[in-house]
Amino acid sequence: YSIHVKAGLKLKEEAIKKGETIRVHLPIPKEAQQIKNIKIISTSPEAKFISPENYMQRTAYFEKQVEGEEVFTVEYSYENHIKYNVPDASKVLEEQPEFYTEEMMPHIRFTPYLVNLAHEIVGDEKNPLLKARKIYDYVTQNVQYSFMREYASIVNIPEYAAYNLKGDCGVMALLFITLCRIEKIPARWQSGLYVNPTHIGCHDWAEFYVAPYGWLFADPSFGGSGHRTGDVKKWNFYFGNLDPFRMVANSDFQQDLMPEKKFFRIDPYDNQIGEAEYLDRGLFSEEVEVIHEIIDIHEI
Repeated sequence: YSIHVKAGLKLKEEAIKKGETIRVHLPIPKEAQQIKNIKIISTSPEAKFISPENYMQRTAYFEKQVEGEEVFTVEYSYENHIKYNVPDASKVLEEQPEFYTEEMMPHIRFTPYLVNLAHEIVGDEKNPLLKARKIYDYVTQNVQYSFMREYASIVNIPEYAAYNLKGDCGVMALLFITLCRIEKIPARWQSGLYVNPTHIGCHDWAEFYVAPYGWLFADPSFGGSGHRTGDVKKWNFYFGNLDPFRMVANSDFQQDLMPEKKFFRIDPYDNQIGEAEYLDRGLFSEEVEVIHEIIDIHEI
């Protein structure tokens, strides 16, 4: 699919401080296995800096004096190319990589509770593809989708999900990633936007690595919805595969922006809507209006 989007932030009236310098980061498409031909078509006002395509949380950065009603936008296009995977457990290699199997405080943490849970889920299984499937099944069958309070208010997101058996797409993805890493299966974060011909919104999911297949996708949120509605085909699809309607802005969790944001972020771990700050404080989510507009989307 070819996808063309306009995104941005508008300052609400109560956040306007005329004459003061404001700094804004807007998420833009980054290098990823399914993303090709990224084009930054325009920015308004002109962006002061655009981070490299391979940066973990890629943004267009703006800095200017506030003159009145301020709107910051970026228009971009990209192509989403998805290969359908049918991994075969019998062809999984004995030797597997060890990257992306470490802890990453404070959330990807191997607590005694999560370690015991991972071992209980996996049991005696040794094949990493089947281990990952058992973890995916546990998350999608047991964690109910629920809107969340701010992630910054939760001490350990994966453990919160495992104790309470509820969470949104990011909470489910982090639980899957953490349980996989405990079991020595490489796993990492992906997030950005879900953009199909009729809808655009924020979304999080995961990747896990099994040789010889490489990085495979897992979307416990979409997969879980398939399981809840009895759509077994959808449930199975989102283990190993992903639809072509994603804009990848972030390829890892809790990474700094470029240039680094000085004050506490709207989302300190991820970046899907953008960030803004004055020289003396950061702006809160209720002080900005999010702009998400689909300009064009068509199958190639």
